[in-house]
Amino acid sequence: MWTTLAAAGPKAIAEALTAEEFDRLHVPTSIETFVAQQVAEGRSVILTGNAGDGKTHILRRIRPALEAAGAHVLSDATALMRGDDPTPVLDAWRGALRAGRPFCMAANEYPLFQLRTVKEGFEQLAEVERQCRHRLAYGTNSADEDARSDVIVVDLSLRNPLAANFFSRLVDTLLNDSALRRMINVDRDTIAARNHALLSIPSVRERLAFLMARLLSVGHRATVRELWILAARLIFGTSGQRDYQRSDWYSETLFAADARFDLTVAMRDVDPARCSHPQWDVVLESRGEPIRSGWAATPPAPAPHSLLDEENFAALKRRFYFEHRDGHHAFALADPDAQDFSKLLSGGSNGQLASQLITAINAAYCPVRFSGSEDHLYLWNGHRFHEQPSRSFLAACRIAIDRFSVDVPRLPSRLTGCFEYQPDHIALSVPSLANNPKLRIDFPLYRTLKRLGRGLPRKLIPERDIHKLDAFLERLGKADDSGVRTIWSVHLENLDVIQISLSADGKRYDGVKRYA
Repeated sequence: MWTTLAAAGPKAIAEALTAEEFDRLHVPTSIETFVAQQVAEGRSVILTGNAGDGKTHILRRIRPALEAAGAHVLSDATALMRGDDPTPVLDAWRGALRAGRPFCMAANEYPLFQLRTVKEGFEQLAEVERQCRHRLAYGTNSADEDARSDVIVVDLSLRNPLAANFFSRLVDTLLNDSALRRMINVDRDTIAARNHALLSIPSVRERLAFLMARLLSVGHRATVRELWILAARLIFGTSGQRDYQRSDWYSETLFAADARFDLTVAMRDVDPARCSHPQWDVVLESRGEPIRSGWAATPPAPAPHSLLDEENFAALKRRFYFEHRDGHHAFALADPDAQDFSKLLSGGSNGQLASQLITAINAAYCPVRFSGSEDHLYLWNGHRFHEQPSRSFLAACRIAIDRFSVDVPRLPSRLTGCFEYQPDHIALSVPSLANNPKLRIDFPLYRTLKRLGRGLPRKLIPERDIHKLDAFLERLGKADDSGVRTIWSVHLENLDVIQISLSADGKRYDGVKRYA
């Protein structure tokens, strides 16, 4: 089973597993208990998320308990729907309601969207729509968040399997598999036996979990399916020859790119071999005294007379990270912005963060600092007559910095105890405005804002980030009701800022001030 899984493609499905294989792949989590408890209390439960997030697996695992509580269980809404027609699913749900039974369903995002378009005469779907629009919570609990309903939506796309606890349990499940252990005991002279032994070392496991946490904090995610395939490859390699080829070492397999899996491509971002550390790199290349001891397993072969080529050095650097007592230093000089962002996600405070973010957003439109530019966010709009990038920006409104809030997201209180949520963004918002417009700041945008604070020119801002900033300022403009009393204008070629004061009735100019 494990060798088949190691060779599997991205379309491997849970339905193809036998009951025995299904049990061997089960990673116990709190979701099963949570869903069963909700159903026992009479609530309907909708499991949604991406393909491969584990919806079918969870329902299949706890189906006997759900049915014992009287629930009608639909393990795949897509299979029941006729194309884009949600009628069969709605009929099944209505039938459960008429019988006074909870309804449990697994649905990918698009089938659930099709259901959410049907609201008239189906109040449960209106509640599903509300929960889908408020999948995460920010700040303190609100009365709306705490409100209980007879239906609850569990979005498994919010559960990132890269989280340390889940990933560690998954690898434990693999390493402790009785059939795998028997195979290794029969034939210890295999790459699988070697990889199994090394992955069983606590320090190796800790550093592997640290890599996954780094991936998560900079915005990457994975499905449970991808992680199982990757874990199996860590044991058996990718060549299929099961020998001592370097490419089959777990530390090499982990970073072997496979275009079919986003996770393997993302691993390049946390590859120790791609993170420079001049002092340790010199020691590794010359096999200096600091690394002649301190290995958790068999140390690498003695140094050759010539310098290592690129591939051999990369392999040694990866082994150093995982297996040497000083391997954690490999990332000591990693991107400081990534390290700062990771601290923010874990609850680290930064009293100047709101000011820094707002100053950076202003700099994306107006690189000139002027009176008030560090105390307010200006709602800039581009001004142009052609398809070329805007060279002039106007702001008719501004919002004081003390009205902004920076929050780390969390699961809504209705999902307390469901699963471990690891945030991958922070949110900048103005709670006092209608609908509380939010700017979702993930790591790429955070890095851009930090660079703007260090003087990044507007023309080098990624288009994706410009669109996000434009959309946020537009939402703020629609919600702001402060009225127009002053207009600010900036021209990017001559870097002039002009402040125009308007009369109380807005019909004439009362004054013009120029900042150079």
